[in-house]
Amino acid sequence: LLKMSNGWTKLKKPIFDILTFSYPEYRIITILIVLFLLFAIPISFLESLPNFSICHSILGEYCYSVGITRGMASLLKGDLSQAIRYNFLSIPVLIILLLFIFYDIFKVFKKR
Repeated sequence: LLKMSNGWTKLKKPIFDILTFSYPEYRIITILIVLFLLFAIPISFLESLPNFSICHSILGEYCYSVGITRGMASLLKGDLSQAIRYNFLSIPVLIILLLFIFYDIFKVFKKR
């Protein structure tokens, strides 16, 4: 049992680092995984999910971020017009994520 808890302790730190974006190497991997999942998941599945908007639940109004996930999925599939219909902010969000990836890649290679 002691060996098992020691193994979990060794495993816990990298998982925590990946989930908290602690290092550029992990941030690159995490963002690429998210972008791949958005590319792979059908938009019809995303449309079938319930609305989790807190603004809509409390205020009855949709906030500016509604549709960014579906918009980014559309962009990754090459459908710019559909992405704009979902939420035009998906374009700058995708650009910012790509900039993060390139910045982190530059940072990782500069460190070596």
